[in-house]
Amino acid sequence: MSWPARAPLPLAPPVRLLLPLLLLLLLLLPAQARAAPVSIAYFLQISEPTLALLPRLLRSVYHDDNLYVVHFDKKIPLWQRRHAETILFKGSPRYKHNVRLLPSEVVTYRGISMVLNLLSAMHLALDAHPDWTYFINLSGSDYPLVSVHNQMSLLASRDFSARNRSFFSFAEPDWWKDSKRFRYDRLYTDTSLSFNDSESAVVDSYSDQPISDVAAFTFAAAEAWMILHRDFASFVLGDSYARRMLLAFAYSLEPEEHFFATVAYNHPRFNTSNVSHSLRHVAWMHHGVHSGQHPYYIDQQEPDGKTWTFREEIENSACFFTRKVRVQDSGLLTYIDTHVNGISDNPNSITVNAYLAKVNKALDCVVDMPNGAYGGNCFGSEKPLKPSPSKPKSKNVKS
Repeated sequence: MSWPARAPLPLAPPVRLLLPLLLLLLLLLPAQARAAPVSIAYFLQISEPTLALLPRLLRSVYHDDNLYVVHFDKKIPLWQRRHAETILFKGSPRYKHNVRLLPSEVVTYRGISMVLNLLSAMHLALDAHPDWTYFINLSGSDYPLVSVHNQMSLLASRDFSARNRSFFSFAEPDWWKDSKRFRYDRLYTDTSLSFNDSESAVVDSYSDQPISDVAAFTFAAAEAWMILHRDFASFVLGDSYARRMLLAFAYSLEPEEHFFATVAYNHPRFNTSNVSHSLRHVAWMHHGVHSGQHPYYIDQQEPDGKTWTFREEIENSACFFTRKVRVQDSGLLTYIDTHVNGISDNPNSITVNAYLAKVNKALDCVVDMPNGAYGGNCFGSEKPLKPSPSKPKSKNVKS
């Protein structure tokens, strides 16, 4: 028995005819919608005062596709370090997949050991994860204003990852000269270089730096917080230019704010692609008063006990992170999770999307700035300001 022939169904257009249309639609999408999210290596640098802040910080930036390098300062008592490590992995078994502990080193605040610790973390990250594109250094007192997924997408947008671009918060030009005079023109020794774990101070020699007046590079003033492309991280670990520059900064004050930025500013491989902001919000000014050597704590409250002093400033910052956090689980962090980064169980999508719009606007503003430009004017309530000079007042500048 044969079945009667059916009328042929109308055929869809051949796929090859649709390809030009699909390609056109793809090109019309904004860049951030076209690019696949990048993978990020986060370095969490933990000191004793920030130990209690680590669990929430790691939860807030965790993603299966990323890498997390955690370092506990060797000055933290051993029992506290071991307890923190146990709690960290016991509470979240999934961390074993992509969280790595960097062997503890003595890190001296404002000394070259801070740079060496960052380089150790980059080395571990490059060995542990073959695919990350960006390296972001955090302290325990940082907190995200943009969800990790959106960070991964935004760093893939525009020409950031395509041109191997790194992010530095360069200071205003008039601060470069003063910063060099205060921090580089004299010799400072980080006593942790002695391999003595009980030593961690920066000692002012009161002697001039012999190479300061003859240096054939421009000293760059920036901040210690950066977003570095993998290509730059590989360069500072393996290239002879970076090694020589590391020695040039070995006996300076606060080299973590200058070594990486100076390499990026001067070397032709990078000096046409730097982005002039590290996407960090730091509260240095309040009612016209500079905070001094350390920034204000962003979770401080007004005398009424109900209002967070810097909440509005945070909401207008358009940055990836804010700092410094002092209270482990403050109401401000809960507010940020709900209204800013959107990682809470019940986020306010209107305010979260509004904040993302500010971030995108700021990135559009800073993306084409020239090498070494001051990018703070693109970001929320930041105002051009000259940092408080780091003048040593005694022989030992304690960590």
